[in-house]
Amino acid sequence: MGRARIAIAYDGAEAAAAHADYLSGLGHEVLVAGSGAGLDRLMEPAAPDLIVLALDLPGERSIDVLRRLRQRGERCPVVILTADPDPFERIVGLELGADDVVAKPVEPQELAARVAGLLRRYGRANREIVAFENATVDLTASRLLRVGQAPERLGPAEVMLVRALAGRPNEVLTRDELIRQAPGESLDAFDRSIDNRIARLRQKLDTQAIVTVRARGYMFVAPQGPGRRPLAKAA
Repeated sequence: MGRARIAIAYDGAEAAAAHADYLSGLGHEVLVAGSGAGLDRLMEPAAPDLIVLALDLPGERSIDVLRRLRQRGERCPVVILTADPDPFERIVGLELGADDVVAKPVEPQELAARVAGLLRRYGRANREIVAFENATVDLTASRLLRVGQAPERLGPAEVMLVRALAGRPNEVLTRDELIRQAPGESLDAFDRSIDNRIARLRQKLDTQAIVTVRARGYMFVAPQGPGRRPLAKAA
C-alpha cells in the first residue's frame, strides 16, 4: 500500500494542522477532527489505518472515545497524546488498547517517526523514512521534508548516500564503501569528492548526525529522541 489513512483527533487547530501537513508531506491521507464526535464521523464509512488521539478533547472524554472504539471492534493502532503529568489516564489508555503514549507538545518529526513504527509493526510498511534533527528524508519519494516548508527533491546520488549511511547506523563506512554504495560523478576515493558530497549533504539536511571519523570515514549517529529510528518504513 502506497500510503496510510490517518485520523487526528486534536484539541488545538494550529498544532493539528502542523501534524497533518507533515504527515501529508510523507504521502499519507490525513483527516482531522476536533472532538470525539468528529472522529466518529471521520471513521464512516471505513476506519483509518491509524488514529492520533489527544486526551484533552472537548466534550466526551478521550478515554471514553477510545473505549467505545475498542468495544465496537476497531483494531487500528492508536497513539495517545497527553499534556497531563498524571499517569492515570495514560495507564488506562494503554489498558484499553492504545499502542503508544506521547507527551504534548510533540514535534511533527517525532510523531511521524512513532507513526512509522506502528505502521511497520502492523504490516503497513513500504516507505523508507530517515529522521534527522530538523528534517526528514523520504527515501522512497526522494524528498526532503521540513516543517512549514515545501518538500525538496533530492538527487539520486544524495538518496543513495543517505540510504548507505542510515542503513548502517553507528558503523564507520570508509570512503571506498560510500563510493561503491553511493557513486557520484567521480569514482576516485582519494580525490576527496566524497568529502565534498558529505559536506553538501550535511548543509542541506542541517544535521550533525553524519559524523567524521578521523582517518577512517563517516558514521551516521541517529538523532536522540523517543521513537526515532535510523531507517524506518511507513506506509
